[in-house]
Amino acid sequence: MEKIDLIFDGSREPLEEELLDYMDNPGRKLWEGINDFIQEKYKTSPKMAYSKCSGKPGWNRKYKKSGKSLCTLYPEKDGFVALIVILQDSLPVVEAMYPDFEKEVVDVITSAQPFNGTFWLMVPVKNSRALENVKDLLLLKHNPEKYSKR
Repeated sequence: MEKIDLIFDGSREPLEEELLDYMDNPGRKLWEGINDFIQEKYKTSPKMAYSKCSGKPGWNRKYKKSGKSLCTLYPEKDGFVALIVILQDSLPVVEAMYPDFEKEVVDVITSAQPFNGTFWLMVPVKNSRALENVKDLLLLKHNPEKYSKR
């Protein structure tokens, strides 16, 4: 009998340790890095969800802040994919960041099609530079300092 992949088995939510065991290094370190960053910076906890969406099916981790989506993380064996929705109005700022971005990240941004004034970016994170790019996009989308002074 063929073993069901942990990420695609919708019959039960994987435990954190199972997710970490599923991932290879450096993917595991990248996953821990983004989750630690989001939880520390934004003081929010994730919610696991199972998606049957054909674009990226399987278990994912959703983060929200102030009732709005911050990002969704899709674990993979060798890293993860971060779904970040940015406003079309912020594109000039994002374009100015291109020199610091991985080529693959720039490719995702430049190939994204606008949808209702937003860009839905599915950013693959396989190395530390791409991880930093995702952090920069999150900080641009939702600056935590702006809300901590209230």
